[in-house]
Amino acid sequence: MTEQHLGPLISGDEITIALRRRKSKDQHKTVSAANKKLIAEKVEVEQKDGWRVAKKNAKSTRMVKPKPADEQLEDEIWSMLAQMGFKEMSKGRSFTIAVEDGLEPRQIDVFAKDDETAIVVECTQREEPGKKSMSNLIEKIRAIREPVFKSIRSFYGHKVKLKVKHVIATRNIVWGEADLAKCKEAQITVITDGEIDYYNLLVRHLKQASRYQFLAHLFGGQKIDGLSRQVVATRGKMGGETFYTFLIHPDDLLKIAYVGHKASRDIENLDTYQRMLQPLRLKKIAEYINDGGKFPTNIVINLKTGKKSALKFDVIESFENETLGKLSLPTNYASAWIIDGQHRLYGYAYARAIGGFSQDSSMMPVLAYENLPAEKEMNLFIDINSKQVKVSTRLLVELYADLHWKSPDSEEALQALLSRIASRLNSDRISPLHDRMVVSGKKKTQFRCLTQTSIRDGLDAAKLMGTLNKGAIIPGPLSTGNSEAYDANLKKGISVISECLRMFAKEMPSHWKVGDGPGGYLCTNIGIRALLHVIKDVGDHIRQKDGSDLYLLGADESFAEIRPYLQALVEYFKGASAQEIQAFRRMGSSLKLVRDQAYGMEAQIQAKFPDFKPVGLQDYQNSRDEEGTAHAGAKVLKIQKKLFEHVVGTLKGHFGTDGKKW
Repeated sequence: MTEQHLGPLISGDEITIALRRRKSKDQHKTVSAANKKLIAEKVEVEQKDGWRVAKKNAKSTRMVKPKPADEQLEDEIWSMLAQMGFKEMSKGRSFTIAVEDGLEPRQIDVFAKDDETAIVVECTQREEPGKKSMSNLIEKIRAIREPVFKSIRSFYGHKVKLKVKHVIATRNIVWGEADLAKCKEAQITVITDGEIDYYNLLVRHLKQASRYQFLAHLFGGQKIDGLSRQVVATRGKMGGETFYTFLIHPDDLLKIAYVGHKASRDIENLDTYQRMLQPLRLKKIAEYINDGGKFPTNIVINLKTGKKSALKFDVIESFENETLGKLSLPTNYASAWIIDGQHRLYGYAYARAIGGFSQDSSMMPVLAYENLPAEKEMNLFIDINSKQVKVSTRLLVELYADLHWKSPDSEEALQALLSRIASRLNSDRISPLHDRMVVSGKKKTQFRCLTQTSIRDGLDAAKLMGTLNKGAIIPGPLSTGNSEAYDANLKKGISVISECLRMFAKEMPSHWKVGDGPGGYLCTNIGIRALLHVIKDVGDHIRQKDGSDLYLLGADESFAEIRPYLQALVEYFKGASAQEIQAFRRMGSSLKLVRDQAYGMEAQIQAKFPDFKPVGLQDYQNSRDEEGTAHAGAKVLKIQKKLFEHVVGTLKGHFGTDGKKW
């Protein structure tokens, strides 16, 4: 096909050169003239247009200014994909793909291609976090999807069998559930703030190997023809489990390998990568590889087919306790979990990144288990690593905890969900609790005063995401009703909680920013935990009043039901005195006292909605009345005693104390 179908494209060194410019958040220009006076005049004109002086030279001045927001996002996504090692990339911002004869080619924000896949990305953002309808963009993509895919495959030739995917990348946009559903139906992948940050940081850890984790996100569960590999292997049994041994090129194993759980695309999981794959050790291994070093010991992996059927193994010859044959590896990204040998394998990706490694003659020995159960996988992971490299069992268990996500054990699965919600509330840029929690590497301040543990415990105590009953998870008001729909439960929980807390953050911004500083309460550990109890009780009230179980509703619908009740509470706090607000904080931090704080808030809601009568509120109010009566009685006695002492003292002072003159 001619170039008009797709282009302009760059590859090789051209990508490296373009990356230096596109990684910068600034645009640059040089101002020059015949003399310094004219240069100064030109500089003054440019400064009025937002440019600033970066460097003054003898005959010119270098100036910079921030790129427009839309260009920054496009360059960020382009740079991320370029560093992942895609071999061909769109050039500049004028890249187009033909859609139909007689129509102008469609401009595409970012295009990236490797041997097996092609990625088409549209970028959009808001200046401030908030909701934005994405329907128009989704419909535009749907309209050109087939013509665009046809042009790409025609350009590269149908024999290549590329997998093509449309992606929408956004910053500061709160997606509505309806738009997300449209994207799912149209097979469009959405990546938002947290995922963009995750992949940018993952590039630092895994270099070009991060591409395969990204592609696993885009093409999860799909067969990728380009990944089809057969290796000569021996099959045997060890401890009752099937295993295979074989040799493989590092690049072929990197394509299907992963360290963190393949369902994880969260910032908190990068701690696992950072501790599991230490940059200094990776660099030393990369240098060793580039100097011609080899590793004779096995990489240990668990091959997961994602189905009940076994791996395809064509027998060549059988022996007493082993069988020789051809093993067909899974044709899915992220299908091989690395139990041992992470540094050796990812060292090859690092070696390429610093220039040097070629896979032409390099082979790695592998010992592969087949669909090893999670419990046995964990025990093997701990046994190998603790005994071979003397890493503490505590740290290894912590590293492995990522696999509790979607655990078949209901208690583990629920705790993993609560922990992930707490973490995401801190890491998501559009969350009202963004960067408000004290985590590793960040010190506590008045603003950053929350802890993930406290928020997770608050979620657990409030039972917002469900409760355990005889080994099963009973839905909570902010869950979806399907205890095994982990991603959907996570998304809905974060969305509704964020919207509820954003009401206070938006309408009481000064108070929200104070944190646990003087006068602060709502954005403290006890304040958030009390609000979580309130949200749960409001959900129960809605069910009892209208028969509407919130877990049957979507995130937007659930928040719409909760909002009027929380608005009454917002109005109370906006009009409350500093002393009234601090009375809540002074109550204490025990589980009972936090619950009492929630009851105190609910009393304010009841003032506007008299039929709002959560379980325990009346008892709390009665106890407060009794406590108030007793407190008032004690004060009256104290006042009477002081009056008596004052009167007697005055009389004695005037008449004297001899006899009974006074």
